[in-house]
Amino acid sequence: MHKLILVLLASMLLLNVGITAVLADGMILPEAISPDYLVVRYHHVTVTINDNHAVTRVEQEFINPHDVPVSGQYLFPIPPDAIFSGFEAEVEGRRQTVIRQDATTTNAALYAIVAERHDPSLLRYADWESVTFDLDLPAGAKRKMTLEYEQVLLPAGGMLHYHYILSTERYSSLPVEEVSVTVDVTSSTGLGSLYSSSHEVSMEHLDTEHARVTWQAEYVNPTEDFDLFFSPAEGGFGGGFLTGKREDSQHFLFLFAPENGKNLQENAFPKDIMFVIDRSGSMSGEKIAQAHKALQFILDQLNPQDRFSIVGFDHRIRVFSDTLLPVTRHSLADARQFVKELTADGDTNLEAALQTGLNVIEESETRADAAQLVIFLTDGLPTEGITDEDLIAELVTRTNQNIAARFHVFGVGYDVNTHLLDRLAVDNGGSVTYVLPDESLEMALSNFYQKIAAPVLTDLHIAFEGIEVHDIYPASLPDMFRGSSLLLAGQYTPTGERSQVVVRVTGVAGTEAREYVYTFDLAETRDYDFVPRLWATRHIGALLDDVRVSGETASLVEEIRDLGLTYGIVTPYTTFVIAAQADGAASVENMSLYSNRSDLNASSGRTTVEARVQNQMYQDTAQASLANGANVVQSGERSLAQIHYRNVDLNLLRDQKAMDEPLSDAWITENIRADRQVQFGSDSYFALAADPEARTFLQSGSSVIFNYQGEVIEIQDPEAEERYEEAAQTWENEVLQTQNSITNQRNGLDPLSNVTTQQIPANTQRKTNIVVKVIVWAIQTLRTFIPR
Repeated sequence: MHKLILVLLASMLLLNVGITAVLADGMILPEAISPDYLVVRYHHVTVTINDNHAVTRVEQEFINPHDVPVSGQYLFPIPPDAIFSGFEAEVEGRRQTVIRQDATTTNAALYAIVAERHDPSLLRYADWESVTFDLDLPAGAKRKMTLEYEQVLLPAGGMLHYHYILSTERYSSLPVEEVSVTVDVTSSTGLGSLYSSSHEVSMEHLDTEHARVTWQAEYVNPTEDFDLFFSPAEGGFGGGFLTGKREDSQHFLFLFAPENGKNLQENAFPKDIMFVIDRSGSMSGEKIAQAHKALQFILDQLNPQDRFSIVGFDHRIRVFSDTLLPVTRHSLADARQFVKELTADGDTNLEAALQTGLNVIEESETRADAAQLVIFLTDGLPTEGITDEDLIAELVTRTNQNIAARFHVFGVGYDVNTHLLDRLAVDNGGSVTYVLPDESLEMALSNFYQKIAAPVLTDLHIAFEGIEVHDIYPASLPDMFRGSSLLLAGQYTPTGERSQVVVRVTGVAGTEAREYVYTFDLAETRDYDFVPRLWATRHIGALLDDVRVSGETASLVEEIRDLGLTYGIVTPYTTFVIAAQADGAASVENMSLYSNRSDLNASSGRTTVEARVQNQMYQDTAQASLANGANVVQSGERSLAQIHYRNVDLNLLRDQKAMDEPLSDAWITENIRADRQVQFGSDSYFALAADPEARTFLQSGSSVIFNYQGEVIEIQDPEAEERYEEAAQTWENEVLQTQNSITNQRNGLDPLSNVTTQQIPANTQRKTNIVVKVIVWAIQTLRTFIPR
């Protein structure tokens, strides 16, 4: 299996032809006679943060798979803004003699490896201090190493930032079997916003001051460092303001979240909740069974101060109670029986069902302190009563004007009217969730209810002073619930001479008006590279949904294309230079949806529903890597695309028209003229590397073309093309052999089955499915980007 995974990762990591022995959070700089590769078996990181003091403990086992010993220097780079102390290292329980090196000494060690191994990615750590110790690993030996260090976290934008250098694992010669990061965060003033910009983490709020954040994966080569931001709670909520620049545009990310904890349920205000559930004939079978289970779960989770009722509908309307009932033992027992008796039959009268649900709320005794919610689930088109989508939306929204209930809509399967469901959600201040045929309706409903179980702030409004903001996402602000968080991304322009920014958040908690005021100083706010890309991904998602609903226009296509090239993001209009990912939101399959315009622009059907889901993932993303191009290197404020063996600054391609076929190396040679050529590893090369602006380009690869200070510079590496061709041919041959072997073993397994390639879980069957799909994608990628 290790051999197989190595082949796959080699195929996927075309951007890293030159590989150095780099391990875990540090790196091993081998002697010239040592082999290139070592292997990390596991990498476990445990972090304890108390206010601004963090203690990091790293446990790992690495292996020398070769028949000769490896001797080298273990080097742990220290980011320039990090305040480290108490660094200790043990190998097999023996304390190591650790030396702290200044930036000059670190550069000397790194530059020698850069030139020798043709691996400029190490330039990322130039001008950093480091700690180091000598390390010997006999042939075939295993070693367990433990590192521990302390650091002081520096505040920026009202938040504290923990950064762990995880991305160096990408150079391990095999994927790491187990990688985990566990962070226990304690804030003595309470925890508000808690956010990882790099990884989809799990968060457990243990109490108002303490939370646990975890991330884990198996058989991966991490390419992203681990970043965690958190802010103290002020008056029950925490806020933070992060910024980032790309080109001439300034971007921001405002984070806002309530204080959380297991004992805070009593601080939430009550809910009046109406369930409107489709029970037409198309819901028969698994769908109605899952709806039953989800409703039973939700009934069990209702709070004592809540009220509820249920409407089940086909072409007939069945109502559990004509008024909202309090949560009691008897009302819940009757509701459970009502749910059991909801059978699937008949046509679909959407409008009458929604009007009935709203009437139940309106006929009930008014509670000014209650959040009013409608959870509406359907799997079909309106076929009975009023069927015109515009009229249904208009009538329902008109009825709801005085009630002001939030509509949370679930569309199940492909036979739903996306235009209608989207409008119902947007016009009535709620949300929409599409549940695809291979997804669990029960899980979707249950997970959603847990998010809205405890409302804490409604009617949210945010005002900015000191800056003008535009193109903000989400465009409509959601209500806040216990455990929820708001990530508001946008662009801004300072409006005054002062660098101070004031953010005012107003809302209603039950019957009480609330205001939260945060003040930030732009002069003290550190810029983060992920902020512009996060904003651009969300903006592109909104524009793609405009294409889906209204159709293509020249201006829409041009804007999406320009954003994709500026930020290195996968779009249907940039695939001629930016490669889609193997799967997920930015997959080739999702991008191909936009080629079938008649189905794409329809209100229902598989194509438009899947495009809607893809767009929603772009719009809701919390990680900028979601839509990163598979052949794109994000380096600081720059994005470069790999074309054959060269990395090309995407700014050089923004004026080029879209092409039907991927750009070729020949096209680059013919159309991009360099003002100056610099040989990789030369004195001129390292003179360029001394400038951090140029270094962001150089570290992307050994052959690079980029725009720097008004001139186009080409870094030439005579060995790069030969190494690339040899590696690519070897990888393709091994991938094809592996594909044939697996195909024979699996007896015709569909290589395009819907599986996830972001990590390889322990289950062997799932591993094999993933392997086959990645093989197909890898071969397609190789054939696309390597000229024949």
